[in-house]
Amino acid sequence: MRINIVTYDLIIFDCDGTLVDTEYMNIKAIISLLHDFGITKYDIEHGLTHFSGHRFSRIIAIIAQETGFTFPDNAAKLYLSKVNALSETEIKEIKHVHDMVDTARQYADICVVSNGERNNVLSSLRRANLLHFFDEAFIFTGLMAPNPKPAPDLFLLAANQKNICPSKILVIEDSIAGVSAATAAKMAVWGFCGTHHTPQPHAKILRHTGAQATYTNMLDVITALEKIQSA
Repeated sequence: MRINIVTYDLIIFDCDGTLVDTEYMNIKAIISLLHDFGITKYDIEHGLTHFSGHRFSRIIAIIAQETGFTFPDNAAKLYLSKVNALSETEIKEIKHVHDMVDTARQYADICVVSNGERNNVLSSLRRANLLHFFDEAFIFTGLMAPNPKPAPDLFLLAANQKNICPSKILVIEDSIAGVSAATAAKMAVWGFCGTHHTPQPHAKILRHTGAQATYTNMLDVITALEKIQSA
């Protein structure tokens, strides 16, 4: 796997599916909610492929267009209730993620950019014992920019707030939407495909979308970071 040898001043992490193995949990909550509404044409595999990385409002807009279903005003509240209930048992640890984040911050500034709802992102990072690595002022979440991923707005907001040129930023992402957003922001991006329920062809799709490299193990991410940042 070839990686451009460029040193970076900022490393941006997505949250769900990259730092914390919560993407499956989030999709499971969405599919459960859809079934409550009588919409059974979608399953978890479809959700992981097509919904991962998107804001909830975007997901239900897609489903409404495809099915003609009108979601109630409290759909987001019902979804968050399901996520909160599942989070007690469904959040999975990503092996060696603490070592990876600790390595990254030795070489560059770090922050989080997520489409997720802010309280959920902070809660997930706290449960995974990762929140202490980050300055909460530089945890950028879905409603902080006009357009969520796959638009580049959140990444460009982070670059602006950190006063760092996009060409000096590396993004580590797990979703098609996230890789698309980082690419649109003119940032380097690596794809992570090491969660418990990553769809089989996902690495190939992320590379096709714009990821310069993909990894299934955080130890390999550490090795790659050490290689480029020590160059």
